[in-house]
Amino acid sequence: MKVRRRRAFAALLLAGALSGSLIAVAAPNLGAAPSAAQAVNRAPALATGRATKARTPIAGFDPLSHRLEGEQFVSDLPAGRRAELTLERGLQAHVTTLLRNYAVPYGALVALEPTTGRVLAYVSHSSANPDAGDLARDPSPPAASVFKAVTGAALVDAGVAPAAQVCYGGGASRLLPGDLLDDPRRDRACATLSDAMAGSVNSVFAKLSDRNLDAERIERYAQAFGFGHALPFDAPTRPSPAEVPGDRLERARTAAGFWHMHMSPLHGALIAATFANGGRMPRPFMVQRILDPEGHLEYAAASEPFRQVVSRATAKMVGQMMLGTVTHGTARSAFHDPRGRPFLPGIAVAGKTGSLSSERPYRAYSWWIGFAPEAAPEIALAALVVNTPKWRIKASYLAREALRFQLVERKAAQTKTKTMGPASAPPLPVAPQAPAAQAPVSAQPKMPGQQPVSSQPPGRPAQPQKLP
Repeated sequence: MKVRRRRAFAALLLAGALSGSLIAVAAPNLGAAPSAAQAVNRAPALATGRATKARTPIAGFDPLSHRLEGEQFVSDLPAGRRAELTLERGLQAHVTTLLRNYAVPYGALVALEPTTGRVLAYVSHSSANPDAGDLARDPSPPAASVFKAVTGAALVDAGVAPAAQVCYGGGASRLLPGDLLDDPRRDRACATLSDAMAGSVNSVFAKLSDRNLDAERIERYAQAFGFGHALPFDAPTRPSPAEVPGDRLERARTAAGFWHMHMSPLHGALIAATFANGGRMPRPFMVQRILDPEGHLEYAAASEPFRQVVSRATAKMVGQMMLGTVTHGTARSAFHDPRGRPFLPGIAVAGKTGSLSSERPYRAYSWWIGFAPEAAPEIALAALVVNTPKWRIKASYLAREALRFQLVERKAAQTKTKTMGPASAPPLPVAPQAPAAQAPVSAQPKMPGQQPVSSQPPGRPAQPQKLP
């Protein structure tokens, strides 16, 4: 029975592995979406997008311009003022070293304390273009299947249970008009909403969103989770581009993570923090204090929420579905060794992967957002890796290493210090040996736990990205 279940889920992973893949030929318009009377359209209590006044950016503050003084990161501000930052020395150095040692073409990681919004790590790197700028705030990358987490919250609030099962027969590499319809002769595979989140199964999300979510509902949840407007931060941010198509099929593709939604790593970290923090999105802050030229305190940050996005119950339900991504879904291979042993033993990690690619030039976008430990989150993060045809690492690997350092290595070092007494500051961490370079996605086998990227949508020119 266990072998049969394992094979069944391997097939489910293969169907979801091509998450975000786009149809290769133009599809006919299916016509109007189901009416409100046909769809489950109960208005959720939250996801209204209401928020308190946005935090004003700090004049002259550059999140990438700082230096280390002892254990404290500091940044110079205009008129001789100085900002003391929230960054944690070990985690910041560990992620920076990983991206540098693996020669990642374009990558970024933002880690937050989900209850307060305190930024623990803020790293932007490009081996391809050292002048690429701040990739952690760049909202041009496609959100890909990370958007399934937003869709999942909307579906839960629309009355769809995690155990709701949908059968399907297509959608592994593309979504066609027929993939929105039930066909007993073709629909040989079935998956619950929870398993579809873990395996990133396009057809299940497309069918469920088509039957339960109209355009207004999808747009409302997207806005509540921060799409379409600037987010609060100590430095200026640009809105994450968002589009909810009027076409029924294209709207179902959007809900499943097929383009139309874009976000920055900072935005991705806030989405993860929202699920970790009982549905409440925190205000992120990186400046802890500002001192005037004489060293007097001019400003001290205070943690505060930005908005309540969804209910605590909905956030908990989606977070529990995200556990499957790591235990048996698209990120299992990154979080377990070949013998199935977890790299974070005893720590429940909730996550969601995403991947898409564009051509001319080829860019493969790899995402991982999530938080840990699931029951009492200490860290929420988003990792983005953009590979060229010669792959380096995936975002799930980068995220795992950040979580492993923060929750395993760092705590082990703290325990050792308490046992043996204070000692000199430990050396900056050195990243493990880089994995072998990967072949282009088109040449890679579609293995369980692997989520290949997708092709560009039909008739759409290569997306102009800040990531060149």
